[in-house]
Amino acid sequence: MSMADAAANKLKRPKRAKKAIKLKKAKRRKDDAYLTPPWCVHRLLEVDHLGLPGGSWLEPAAGPGRIISSVNSMRNDITWDANEIRRECTKSLVKAVGSSKRVVFGDFLSTSPPTKHYDVIFTNPPFSLAMKFIEKCLVTADHVVMLLRLGFLGSARRAAFFRQHPPDIYLLPERPSFTENGKTDNSYYAWFIWRPGNRASGVFRVLRETSLEDRKLRISTTPTKPLPIP
Repeated sequence: MSMADAAANKLKRPKRAKKAIKLKKAKRRKDDAYLTPPWCVHRLLEVDHLGLPGGSWLEPAAGPGRIISSVNSMRNDITWDANEIRRECTKSLVKAVGSSKRVVFGDFLSTSPPTKHYDVIFTNPPFSLAMKFIEKCLVTADHVVMLLRLGFLGSARRAAFFRQHPPDIYLLPERPSFTENGKTDNSYYAWFIWRPGNRASGVFRVLRETSLEDRKLRISTTPTKPLPIP
């Protein structure tokens, strides 16, 4: 191969790389429909003194109700409302909530939930709309609980917001799989909890580990036996 041919090949590589990136982005699911594994919910709720009150809770990106069912497997002091954009989730979502009157279909950002204010909002928001979800949820509930990429903290655009509204961070030490094939992305995830009142800072805690066997039970909502967290 001549030096001219080698130089030409180098110039072509960035184009192929850009094409690969575009293909990867195109594979994102419609409406960011990535279902939350139940074990992620269980790891958070087994924490002592978590401080989430019972009462009226909202899931604003409810899907088929997996988060709701996972929470209900560990608590029985909650009345749920749900919002979902996909009507094909109607049957499973109404079953999880317990009443069709407590389900609203449509874009959460442009619709009104059944109740004006909630004790807790608990959700895994669409990644592309996460910040908009946070802003609306903070004026709709006393406590806001969201599953987000840990890297969501690292943004100059959101720096002022996090200084003014510091959440508590509960890190999942394993990467969740949001697809049925069990594959994960390259990001670590954490539960972000915003609590009422003006606070100067939040707390950081690493949740307990989850075995590979339990992580594969993506459909089951039965929690494993909690282990003490040091």
